[in-house]
Amino acid sequence: MSGSPCRRSAVEDLVDAYRADLIAAGMFAGHPVTSVARTFFTRTGAAGWAQMPLAAQCALPLKDRRVVGWLIVTGRLRPSAGYLVACRPYLGEVAAHHHQAFHARFTATSAGLGFGATVTRLQWSALAKVTALAGVAPDQVTQAVIDEGRQALTAAIGRHRPGSHGPGALSAALFGLQTTLFHLAILDTPPRKHPPNQQAARDTQWASAAPRLALTLAGYIAQTRLSLRASTMVRVEGVLREFACWLAGNAPEVTCVAGLRRAHIEAYKLHLAGRPAIGPRREPVQDQPR
Repeated sequence: MSGSPCRRSAVEDLVDAYRADLIAAGMFAGHPVTSVARTFFTRTGAAGWAQMPLAAQCALPLKDRRVVGWLIVTGRLRPSAGYLVACRPYLGEVAAHHHQAFHARFTATSAGLGFGATVTRLQWSALAKVTALAGVAPDQVTQAVIDEGRQALTAAIGRHRPGSHGPGALSAALFGLQTTLFHLAILDTPPRKHPPNQQAARDTQWASAAPRLALTLAGYIAQTRLSLRASTMVRVEGVLREFACWLAGNAPEVTCVAGLRRAHIEAYKLHLAGRPAIGPRREPVQDQPR
């Protein structure tokens, strides 16, 4: 094995941990499997994998992607949302093997709430994804981790699977997930149901905007929330979301705030001015009988 003694030692520590986890999960942990892991840790490693282009990550052989999945679900590697959406690494299945005790509790609780096996599996898959993005174990999830994961995954779906039903399916899975986690005493409060498809529609609209522009506007919204009332922020978020969507459809060359020009603002003002006025309708005045 090439490399310094320290690197060789680190690789062997990872191989030992991988073997131990496979055995604990009741899976085969013989030489053919650990040899693949050793080769991957030596030639690529978590740091090398993270520097690969997304297409190269997805093109790795299945045997290497299994090792990557283990690194992810054990918190040793944090994937991008793009990887989870574009490559479909089946993290839920991997996480079920390596977090067996919590997975059993989760499945039993979800079934006790009346969720079917397929819905429970989708909830667990969503949990595996949002916790992978945050680098935490499934039983350590928080509401903030879920909210941040939802936003990142929805944006990635918009980039890699535009026009799909992914955002709505993700929203439904996360709502059920939060219900299950509340009954497991992982979350303090039950999920608050939004009007049908409203949140999913907002997420889809943001996902259609240019990623850099959307990220900058999301940061501005987050900072503004610190000083303005929630009712005001509803309007602020809606106005910026509508503007970002208009740019995506009418000025696709604007990929970031720095790309905005006066001509874009003026064109958007004309667009707003040309829209039908929204307000209370007035009944026509009728002549009164004399």
